[in-house]
This record gives sequence, structure tokens and C-alpha cells, in this order.
Amino acid sequence: MDNTTATTTTTRYNSPIPPNIEIVGTKPELAKTQEANLGALLYPENGGYYLKYPESKVVAIASDRLCSVLDDSYTSLLFHYEREGLHQEAEEVMKELRKGGIDADALKRDASVEIKSGACVLDGGPDRDAGDDGQQPKAGP
Repeated sequence: MDNTTATTTTTRYNSPIPPNIEIVGTKPELAKTQEANLGALLYPENGGYYLKYPESKVVAIASDRLCSVLDDSYTSLLFHYEREGLHQEAEEVMKELRKGGIDADALKRDASVEIKSGACVLDGGPDRDAGDDGQQPKAGP
């Protein structure tokens, strides 16, 4: 029986992923995994995103669904840099994505109107922690 779900599919990776690597499907899961592995950073790699240490030890990879959210975040950053006239920084984002096997030109071309017009990709949306309503915590009694 196949236990693969929408939050754990990894079809966008260009080559096989390392064995026994955790697949994270939401931003809260990614944050929890990163917190448990201090020093591990998120890198575009192999057509998706790897959470790994700078010396290359892979901790986890993002599921296809989470990769799409991360693509939007990178694209939002890219358009922000361009609007601010930070063209060298924008080109660095494009280079980093390309180096990671991600079609940066397609991401830029296909970005939503909201991202192109300056709407930030917030931590809300479908991958937000279900208990997080996006509101500031209220003061206690």
C-alpha cells in the first residue's frame, strides 16, 4: 500500500533523493526540523529544496507542495529586489535557483499578479499552523 500523500510527494526532484531523508510538507514542519538541526540551512537543489548543513549533510527535503510555497517566497524576494533597484541581488537569487536545478525564468514569468505587484508571501496560507490565526497574542487576564 502506498502511503504517499500530497504533502510528501517528491516528483519535482531531478534525481533520486538520499535514502532515509525526512520529507517535510508544511512550513511549520520545516521550522521544527530546522530548529532541531541548528546550523542547517535551506538550499535550492536538485529541482527542489534541501535542508542541509553547509558541509552537505542533508537533514530533510521539501515536498512538492512545500516547494511550490518556497518558490513563491523566492519569487517574491526577487521582485522585491527588482522594485528596490537591487538588480545584483535579484540576479543572485536567479543564479541560486538555477544552480539548484529550478527554472528561475519560468518562476519569474509565471508569478502571480500579487507577487509581481509587490504583495509579500506571508507565513499564512495553506501551510500555516492550524492553530495560528495570524493575530497577535492577546494579553492574559
